[in-house]
Amino acid sequence: MRIGLLLPSVYMGTKYKNKIFAPKELFLNLANGLVDRGHTVYVYAAPGTKTKAHLIEGHAELIEHDFISPKFRGLDRLTKLKNAHTATKIEYEIDLSVKAYQHAREKKLDILHAYHDFMAHYMNRLLDIPTVYTIHDPRPRSEHLEHWRFKHFSTDNYIFISNSQKRSFRNLIRSIGVIYHGVDIKKFSFGEIGGTHLSFIGRYIKEKGVVEAIMAAKTLGIPLRMVGDDAYRALSYYQQKVLPQLKKGSVEDATFLGEGHRSFFLRDSKALLFPIQWEEPFGMVMIEAMSCGTPVVAFDRGSVEEVVKDGVTGFVVPPKEGVGGLVRAIKKIQAMPKEEYIKMRQACRRHVEENFTIEKMVENHEQVYAKIKRNG
Repeated sequence: MRIGLLLPSVYMGTKYKNKIFAPKELFLNLANGLVDRGHTVYVYAAPGTKTKAHLIEGHAELIEHDFISPKFRGLDRLTKLKNAHTATKIEYEIDLSVKAYQHAREKKLDILHAYHDFMAHYMNRLLDIPTVYTIHDPRPRSEHLEHWRFKHFSTDNYIFISNSQKRSFRNLIRSIGVIYHGVDIKKFSFGEIGGTHLSFIGRYIKEKGVVEAIMAAKTLGIPLRMVGDDAYRALSYYQQKVLPQLKKGSVEDATFLGEGHRSFFLRDSKALLFPIQWEEPFGMVMIEAMSCGTPVVAFDRGSVEEVVKDGVTGFVVPPKEGVGGLVRAIKKIQAMPKEEYIKMRQACRRHVEENFTIEKMVENHEQVYAKIKRNG
């Protein structure tokens, strides 16, 4: 097939290389996987994007230059910059989306896959090219602009990333399928032994359960190693809730880790803590940890029950049990005889190999693309 993949986000640019932007790696893995399977693939993304596909670039100036606008005069400097950044992101999205649809028409592509935007919906009304859209976020509340957008484009083809996410969108938009994310297991080395510390990877915000992870580790007196996006340290939640906790116990706090370092970080952990406080559609770090053999202890929210096999690849904790539930689950892992713990780590790796690989993700996308192509 002739396939176009569109991700018109400024965060694909090298300027934001240290920012956590989950769709980026998934998008590129999908593109490269489709090329490996013999498809002709065009990627519409930021200049310099490394991919096996044919790259159609967005305007570098909109990524690299910090524009301002005379429309924001009268506002304080910080607000001006924030508003200008938002306006620039939208401008970039519009520009690259238009370029993608024009190119798709010229090249007579079989399908265009919009991975992270809404402008493609509008372009698709002007240029009738078969298009599918992946949703990465939870269902917005009715007062949100995004809710109106979904209602406005309710009959388009949407891919969900978990069944829990799909259920939350029931009666709002049309589903063309559920496709789990995949991880490149070659980049995540497996280890049978693990380490003695607990680990946490995620943005330092309330929804990720940072404080709950720290409290659980402190209760047990187990070292906790955390990795997050440096930008979130300036937020009031980090300053008021997280930072005071860090000063009281054996918690190591690191900034964003690259791919290779992330593998070693997870592999050398006793368990990954994933005490989310929201209905997260899909947590990539869970399958990354399990691909290294590290079991996951998580609250039963969002896609957790679909990803973690309770008692086999970790433990799924009812949210109402709170920190106490996390502590009890961690104790179960600590109390395991060496042979039993090794079996759990082996089960983690096997679970990912069978369900959450790039190859499986790519194959499932091929099936959806073929379905849309058949149906016109």
